[in-house]
Amino acid sequence: MLLTCWLVAPASAASLTVLAPASVTPGLQALAAPFSAKTGITVTMGGGAREKVLGILKTGGPADVVALPTNDLVETPTVTGMTPLGHIAVGVAVKAGARVPDISTPEKFRAALLAAKGVAYADPKAGTSAGQIIAAMLSAPDLAKVKRVPVQGLAVTALQNGQADMALQMLPELAANKDVALAGPVPDGTGVNFSVGIAVQATDAVAAQAFIRFLTDPQNAAMWKKNGLTLLGH
Repeated sequence: MLLTCWLVAPASAASLTVLAPASVTPGLQALAAPFSAKTGITVTMGGGAREKVLGILKTGGPADVVALPTNDLVETPTVTGMTPLGHIAVGVAVKAGARVPDISTPEKFRAALLAAKGVAYADPKAGTSAGQIIAAMLSAPDLAKVKRVPVQGLAVTALQNGQADMALQMLPELAANKDVALAGPVPDGTGVNFSVGIAVQATDAVAAQAFIRFLTDPQNAAMWKKNGLTLLGH
């Protein structure tokens, strides 16, 4: 029954280009292989940083399916048929080899933040969803004494150059980085909601929609969870 559902895409649709930032790419790659096996449609990952994805969309570059923070997709007129995907938590990391703090409860997480010499996160002025959400979290009155280190680009760069000894960044990005030690997700579930949609320049909207249905199928919730995203409703 499931196989028949994905085969609505015509056999002539040989490939799809998917644009996504690094935080959601591991899950997309993990699901692209079984989708291709079922349909014969090749899935190629593209994109990179959020700004690069938005730039490709703006210039009309190759794109069929787009995965981005929901707030970004809402404001992107070159993507249609937005479908909610799921939630990615903010993770906490230190430089590899450093003592990993216990952040298993909100109280312990707060204590770790206050004890850190510097807490790095994406500068919210850059417009990233993660940076804005983290900045809002750190604005709580009981975190006023946290030594904040907003950085351009990835927060982990501040661990490498000594600007900070703790980084707050999207969990899958930290889990894939061999230069850091992951403490875990922020215990209160702080994170970013993601959605997927079809680029207006898509060469085959039917095939793109078939892939989106596959991505959001409840049967794939476990694979998403393994790669750092909690599928909507799971």
